[in-house]
Amino acid sequence: MKCAVLVLAWNGGDALQACLERVLALEPAADQVMVVDNASHDGSADRVAHHFPTVTLVRNEANLGFSGGMNVGLRALMAQSDPPDAILLLNQDTLVDVGWLGALGNALHKNPALGAVGCKIRYPDGTIQHAGVYLEEPRAIVQHVGWHQADDGRFDQPAEMPFVTGAALALRRSVLEHVGLFDAGYAPAYFEDTDLLWRIGRAGYRVGYEPRATLVHHESLSLPDPLARSALYNRGRLRFVLKSYPLEVLTGPFAEAEQRFIQQHARYAEGRVLRWAYNETLANLAELVATRRTLEPDLHATALPLIHKLLCDMRQALAHALYHQAQDTVTTMRAL
Repeated sequence: MKCAVLVLAWNGGDALQACLERVLALEPAADQVMVVDNASHDGSADRVAHHFPTVTLVRNEANLGFSGGMNVGLRALMAQSDPPDAILLLNQDTLVDVGWLGALGNALHKNPALGAVGCKIRYPDGTIQHAGVYLEEPRAIVQHVGWHQADDGRFDQPAEMPFVTGAALALRRSVLEHVGLFDAGYAPAYFEDTDLLWRIGRAGYRVGYEPRATLVHHESLSLPDPLARSALYNRGRLRFVLKSYPLEVLTGPFAEAEQRFIQQHARYAEGRVLRWAYNETLANLAELVATRRTLEPDLHATALPLIHKLLCDMRQALAHALYHQAQDTVTTMRAL
């Protein structure tokens, strides 16, 4: 099986160099290694060109985010006269172990039903970061199997999973040709991998977890601000939910759970994050519904106004919750 490794870079510096040194030491070796640089301004692209002449380098003129940047590389690899059978995606802040590629290639080769395969990912302290992903319904909260638990053998069995993370992900090229690439509407980041794997599963393929494909992920080096991460995470979550959930689930269990969360947990910082996510989703709602319609051609004409009302109701509930929290704070301060 011909395998290519695709690394997305943005101001990666030393982390990107360490990532590529590990990739080029893989056994077996990748048939091709490509770096797509998302318009870095720290000299990352020049560093790749200078230190890694065997790596194919693509320089984007603008930062296209994870989905847009990865799509540039995926299209380039898939358009080759002899394209790879599998494309292995990597974040720039990862350090793969020597057998990583072989384990993923073997998993795809042995099971033709697999459209995608994820890895066992460790934090730098050796604990588990990821051994598969599931969504906590009905709000679609991402949960990583094994998160911060000891790597003590409990996560060493291959398994089918509903989702895996895109930080280190093997994709079968023929499946991508069937279901399409990442949805660029998630740019710059979050939930684009969930969306793609949902479409892969929807098309009848399986998603696997391969524990022999191991690596370390330093996580979020390109987006260190936790509030910014939360804002983008919630915007991506809303896009995925509104794109994939049946309308009766949106207006029933999802709406009810979202309202409960707002009432119970939407404190000031989290409330501002949610307000931004609701507003961003409303601003792009026509495009989102049009994208959903490409997957669901018989989507009822009432979907757009229905989803619009749902988001407006959520935003209004959030405004009320934040107002009452502020009032409670003022009352408490006056009582001191």
